[in-house]
Amino acid sequence: MEERSLRSHVLDLIGSFLYQENFPHYPYLREGILDLVDSTSSYREEGEELYPEIFITNNIESVLETLPFCKNVEIDRKLGTVKEFSNALKLCAPLSRNGWVIYINVEEEYISYGVVSSEISELSPTFRTQAVGELSQNGEDYSIAYLQNVGNKTVLLKGSEASALICLTLNSKGTSHGHELQKLCSVITQDINEQYKDISVSYFQKLIGNALIIGHGNLIGVVQDDEEKLTALKARHNDGVYLRKPIDMYELLAASEVEKTREACTSNRLYSSLLESMLNHDGMTVITTSGKVLGYHIFVKPQGNEEEGLVGGARTRAFEIMKRSECFECCFYKSQDGSEKIWSVTDAR
Repeated sequence: MEERSLRSHVLDLIGSFLYQENFPHYPYLREGILDLVDSTSSYREEGEELYPEIFITNNIESVLETLPFCKNVEIDRKLGTVKEFSNALKLCAPLSRNGWVIYINVEEEYISYGVVSSEISELSPTFRTQAVGELSQNGEDYSIAYLQNVGNKTVLLKGSEASALICLTLNSKGTSHGHELQKLCSVITQDINEQYKDISVSYFQKLIGNALIIGHGNLIGVVQDDEEKLTALKARHNDGVYLRKPIDMYELLAASEVEKTREACTSNRLYSSLLESMLNHDGMTVITTSGKVLGYHIFVKPQGNEEEGLVGGARTRAFEIMKRSECFECCFYKSQDGSEKIWSVTDAR
C-alpha cells in the first residue's frame, strides 16, 4: 500500500471511529488524531523509546468525575489545530509514565491538554481499563478515545463502542486488541483465592500489558498448579531457567493489599519489575494457574512429529509446539509487529 493510499485508509478508519463514538465534527480532529497515530507508532524523545498513553475527549470534567481518586495537571490550552496535537504530545509524552496518562480535551475552537492519573496503588487497574475497558462508566454527555502504541508501528485506537488496530506497515492486521490479554490473565488467576480474584486479574493485566508494549515479542505458557503437571512440563520443556523457588505473585499482591505497609508494597513492586523483565527475555515465560512464576528464558523445541505442517517464524512455530505438547492450560503469543494469539484448553474441547 503506497504512502498516500495508506494515509487515506487510516483517515477513513479514524473518521469511522469518531462517528461511531459520537465525537463532534471539529475540522482539526481527524487530522490531529492521524498525527498522533503516526507520531506514537514509533515515538522517541532524547534517544529513548516512549510509549505514551493518550486519551481524547470532548468533556474532560465529566470523564474525571467517573474516575475515583483522579489527579490531573493541565499543561496548556490553545486554539485547536493539528499542530497543537503535536505540541501536546511533545510536552506531555515525557510525563506519561508511572501511571500518568496524556489527555487532550477538544472543543470547537480550542484544545486543552495535560496529564491525569487515577491510580492509588501498584494494584490499581490501568487507566485504560477504567476509562474505556470493563470498569468504565461512560455517560452519554461525552465521547472518549484511547490511543497507544501496542507494537512495532501498530497503534490501538479504542472507545466505548469501537476499536481499531492501526498498522502503519504493509502488513494487514485485525481490528480488535486486548481480549487475548484479558483471557490470559483469567487463566493465570483461575486457582487463586476468590477474595482477591478480581484485583489479581487487573494486576496481571496491567503488569503483562506493560511488558507487551515495551517488548519485541513474547511467549507465555500457563500451567496447572499441580505437581504431576509441573513435573511433566519440566521434563518436556527442559531448555531454560526454572526457579528453585517460584515467585508467588499472588502472595505478594495479597500481602500488599492486606498489610498495606511500605515493605509489602515495595516487595510487590520489585518482583513485578522482575517479572516484566522475564517476560521480555528470549524464550518462554511460564506462570501457574495460581499466579506463581516458575521460569523464563525457556526455549521450545519440537519432539516427534510436533513440527509437521508448521509455517511462520520461530516464535510462531514455538507457539504451535506449545499447544501440541499438551503441557499447558493456556498459551499466549505476541509477535514483534504486534499481532497476538491465544489458545487455551477450553478452546480445544
